[in-house]
Amino acid sequence: MKSTLQTVLAAIVIVAVSAASQHLALLKTAEEYLARNRNTLLAFTIPIAALGFIVLIVQLMLMLYEKGQPMSHSEVEEQFRLAQNTGMLPYTARFSKYWVFGTAEGRQFSEELPLRDFKLAWQSGAWRHDKKWRARFTIAGGGLLMIFGGLATAAVVSPLVVALVIVAFLTYAAVRLAWALWHA
Repeated sequence: MKSTLQTVLAAIVIVAVSAASQHLALLKTAEEYLARNRNTLLAFTIPIAALGFIVLIVQLMLMLYEKGQPMSHSEVEEQFRLAQNTGMLPYTARFSKYWVFGTAEGRQFSEELPLRDFKLAWQSGAWRHDKKWRARFTIAGGGLLMIFGGLATAAVVSPLVVALVIVAFLTYAAVRLAWALWHA
């Protein structure tokens, strides 16, 4: 019930801001500024998102190559089954088996790190000296660049009301991330 109420209130706020954007001078000015500088802003946000994506994927591939362990044939089939059933997961429980005929190769690795470990590595300077921590911070930085750059690009190309919602979300995410790191 609480989430439904929150969704309804969010929709009401969006409609109210949309209606107010037609009459408030500040919002009209912001909309005109975005329209006037759209190409300049896109020339900044798109490369940031692309750079974040490239850094994230390249560093993940390097870690997979260095730390990855070979997967067995049955593990490859299980991974293929999970990937095929991803779209069905919320609605139905599919029990299925996928066979991969011929040779199947794959590599896997996994890590679980709490934010506290990131904070301690930053404070101790381990990210400057330890190759493992440099890779972890590179992945985290690339992911943040990709997410924030992608959402900023969406905010630039969308109507003002949607842009305001995206900017509010980005601000909320940045504050929550800073708060989590502060209290880790």
